[in-house]
Amino acid sequence: MNSGDDSTGAEASVEVVNPWEERKDRGRVSALVSALALLATSPREFFGGTRVEAGWWGPLLFAGLAISLGVFLEGLVVIVLALTLPDATFELINRMQLFGEPAGVSGVEGIPFLEQILPFIGLQLLLLSLPFVFVFSPLIPFICAGFLHLLLIVTRSARSQGFRGTWVAACYAAGAFLLSVIPVAGDVLVVVGSAGLFAVGLHAIQGIKASKAALLAAILPLLLFLGAILEILLAATRA
Repeated sequence: MNSGDDSTGAEASVEVVNPWEERKDRGRVSALVSALALLATSPREFFGGTRVEAGWWGPLLFAGLAISLGVFLEGLVVIVLALTLPDATFELINRMQLFGEPAGVSGVEGIPFLEQILPFIGLQLLLLSLPFVFVFSPLIPFICAGFLHLLLIVTRSARSQGFRGTWVAACYAAGAFLLSVIPVAGDVLVVVGSAGLFAVGLHAIQGIKASKAALLAAILPLLLFLGAILEILLAATRA
């Protein structure tokens, strides 16, 4: 009887483990795919199984890979759309982006040869840019974590894991950058999705109330949206 009770208790105590922290056993590719899948389907379990003390390199590498993969897939989609869509439709989609300047290349209109090779030049530039994206992309979660951890200090919120816990949550929230592959709405979905994952991570790792974590995580995206709208309005007034 006792042995049966012990085994039942052991099964009940089994917790979900962050797959990325098992990359040495699973392999990096398999661990990354499993981690992104769990992050997308059950972010609460993902962050609940994340160990803050597991090291700095793991979250840093995850953020770099997720952001680089998102940039690469977004670039591929843009190239495919440029090759398949009529010019007017592609230009309309390009101008509907909320963040960033519309991409455009002047001087090639009406030159069939240049128009044909331009997407392949774009693919080469995309591949060449990936190492730089991978190296500098971890700055994004670092800046976001620094801003939000300052808010935690100002609002006297729970921060049992210190800055490291906030930074780990920000690094894994970068998994939302894969949403940039969606045309038109991708940039908005990245901001909203990363803020949502960040809030779940803060709640699970730092022990902050879910409502307060969501409110704090939404401040920076709100500022970004206001800045983008202000830029659009200023551009409209100059036109």
